[in-house]
Amino acid sequence: MEIFIEKWFSKKLSLKRIGKYLRLVDSQIGEQADYRFMREEEFNSNAVIVACVQREIKLVNSVEKYIDMLHGFVKQASREKCNLIVFPEYNFFDLFGLIPGFRHLNNFINKSAKKQTDLNNHNNTVANDNNNNTVSKILEGSGGATLEMYKNSHSSNNSDNNSFLAMIFRSIAIPIETGIKRIFSYLAKKYGIYIYTGSYVLKEGRDIYNAGFLFDPDGNCIGTQRKTHLVEFEKQVGFKRDCKLEVFPFNPKGCSLSRLKIAIPVCMDATYFETFAAARKEGADIVAIPIANMEEYNPWRALRGIWPRVQESYVYGLKASLNGWIAGMHFTGKAGIFAPIGITPEKNGVMAIAPHYEGNYLITASLDMEELHKERERAEYHGDRNYEFERKFLNIYKFINNT
Repeated sequence: MEIFIEKWFSKKLSLKRIGKYLRLVDSQIGEQADYRFMREEEFNSNAVIVACVQREIKLVNSVEKYIDMLHGFVKQASREKCNLIVFPEYNFFDLFGLIPGFRHLNNFINKSAKKQTDLNNHNNTVANDNNNNTVSKILEGSGGATLEMYKNSHSSNNSDNNSFLAMIFRSIAIPIETGIKRIFSYLAKKYGIYIYTGSYVLKEGRDIYNAGFLFDPDGNCIGTQRKTHLVEFEKQVGFKRDCKLEVFPFNPKGCSLSRLKIAIPVCMDATYFETFAAARKEGADIVAIPIANMEEYNPWRALRGIWPRVQESYVYGLKASLNGWIAGMHFTGKAGIFAPIGITPEKNGVMAIAPHYEGNYLITASLDMEELHKERERAEYHGDRNYEFERKFLNIYKFINNT
């Protein structure tokens, strides 16, 4: 079944099909919308203009509709003269709509999960023996392939459910990676903009990673970052974590400051201080985080991530967010752009933030890189370290983990 799904996605996301549609898009854009030229002509300062996408999952039945969605956000960012746009984590869930019968299965599971959430604040998992027969009845008339997969993989416990998802992720990883790289390369070059793709499934051998890609304005993929801190769901599904964090050159044309750097970790990586500390140590001025929080929105829980990390490390922080329902899972979260408190207009550490934790938004902000560097120099406690304490703590930590 894994091979069948991979072939199916390879057909639906073939480079020939994507290339044909991108040529059509290109002909429709024409010379009238040469935003790349316009931005380089008008933009020359210490500032970098950035955009973060907040969007709702919407299943598509063709790659062309998926391209239209991505294109819409990039086009809007370009019109606002942005140098960088960041997409959310799991930026491919919409493509599950290409799986025969998935839409019906998804509707049923989501409906059940929402009902359970409303009634008893239970979690989103609804796959159990009690509803197998009902799911099968729905699927029998909607798509043999999905029904067969579900019957073969699904049983009464989460372990089998996760095995089913792991099989899906491994099946679609390579066709989607190949396809989205072609799409983002085109969009980055066409609009002369840096694009952080958000995250996708990266398959290396039998291992799968939650990883994102950074494209420069010439359409080159200049960075790949695998997630380093996994959530429980990802561990159960079988994702591997990486132990390496890289920073990448970020030099928008027209910006008077050179040698800027950007780090692109993924979601949960922002929960832990060491991610941003390592990024700053490597010279990052901007840390961009795509998220897809699988939980009901709580502003206090949301604070565990990027906002405190920015205050600790004196970088600009960009957060793109995915929201909506899929396979009984509910994602919420606000896209936001953050900075050290002292250089934000309201002295609250927020440059811009989406008005609601659900729905589609593109938020933008102008980031003064020179002011960030000055704020870093003014900060009394930034960079203060007690290396002896840290060394002793790490030794104690190693001892605890080894006993």
